[in-house]
Amino acid sequence: MAKDKFVSIIIPCYNEEKNIDRTFDGLLEFFKNREEKFEIIAVNDGSKDGTWGVIKDYAEKHKEIKGINMMTNFGQSAAYQAGFDTSKGDYVITVSADLETPLENIDKVIEYLDKGYDFVNTNRVGRWGKGGRKIGSSGANWLVTKISGVKMKDTGSGMKGFVKILIDNLKLYGEMHRFIPAYVSMFGAKMTEFNVDFKDRDYGKSAYSGGKRTIKVMLDIITLFFMLYFAKKPFLAMPGRLFGFTGAVIAGLGGIAGAYLAFLKIVLGQSIGNRPLLTFSVLMMIVGVQSMMMGMIGELMMRTYFESSGRKPYTVREFVE
Repeated sequence: MAKDKFVSIIIPCYNEEKNIDRTFDGLLEFFKNREEKFEIIAVNDGSKDGTWGVIKDYAEKHKEIKGINMMTNFGQSAAYQAGFDTSKGDYVITVSADLETPLENIDKVIEYLDKGYDFVNTNRVGRWGKGGRKIGSSGANWLVTKISGVKMKDTGSGMKGFVKILIDNLKLYGEMHRFIPAYVSMFGAKMTEFNVDFKDRDYGKSAYSGGKRTIKVMLDIITLFFMLYFAKKPFLAMPGRLFGFTGAVIAGLGGIAGAYLAFLKIVLGQSIGNRPLLTFSVLMMIVGVQSMMMGMIGELMMRTYFESSGRKPYTVREFVE
C-alpha cells in the first residue's frame, strides 16, 4: 500500500515566482495527514525571475523539499530528467507549478499506482476549449496514437505517475516529455488515464508553450517513430538498414538511368552530353552512396549511444535540500 511507499513529487519551473510558493504550500498540506513518506523536488529551469530564491527559501525551511537550479533554460524535458535522476521514490509523480491540475488528484494517481498500474496519466478536461489550439492538440494526439498505438487523450498533461522502474529506464531528450505515454509503452508498462478538472493559472502565462515549439514537436514525432519502431523491430529499423536500403534504391535508380544512357551512346550512337538525365543519374548514384555511408556512421553512433553514453542533457548549477 501507499503508506509503505516513498513518493517523489517533481515540479519543473520556469518563471513561476508567483505560483511555486502556493504549489509548495498545497503539497505540504496534502501530505500533512498522510502516512506515506515523500519528497518534493523543484527544478528551476533557468528562470529569469525570482523562482530560485523562493525554491531555496522553502528548501531551507522544509526538509522534504529539494531544489535543483539549472545553469540555463534547457527545456521541460531536461527539467523532468533532472528531477527523475534525483528522485528516490517508489512512486514518482510530476506536478505543474501553475496549479492548472488541482493537487488533490495526486490521491487518485497514488491509488492507481497502488492497484498495480505502472504509469498513470491525467486528461485535463476543457484544457483547449475551441478553435485552432484544440485542433492542433487533437491532431498531435491523434498522430502520436497512430504511431505508438497508445490511446491517451492528453499526452501533454503535467500530472503523471510512474513506478520507479520506469523512471530508472526513461531518458528524455529534446521535447520528448510530450510523448511520455508512448515512450513508457516500449517497456510494456501497464497504463491508465483519468479525467481531471482544468483550472486556468492565476498568475503569468505558460512559459513552456508558443508557436516556436511546433517544428520541434514535429521533429520529435519523427524521432518518436524511429525509437518506437527500433524498440519493437530493432533489426528492421537499424540505421545501416534504413539508410542503406534508401541509398541502394537511389543509387540503383541512378545506375538504371546511366545504363540507359550508355545504351543510347554505345548501341544507337546518340549524343548524351547535353541530356539532363546524365547529370541526374550521376547525382543519384553519388547521393545513394552517401546515404549508405550515413547508415554505416549511424550504426556506430547508435551503438555508442546505447552502450556507452552516460552524458546528461542538462547541467546543474546548484542543489539544495
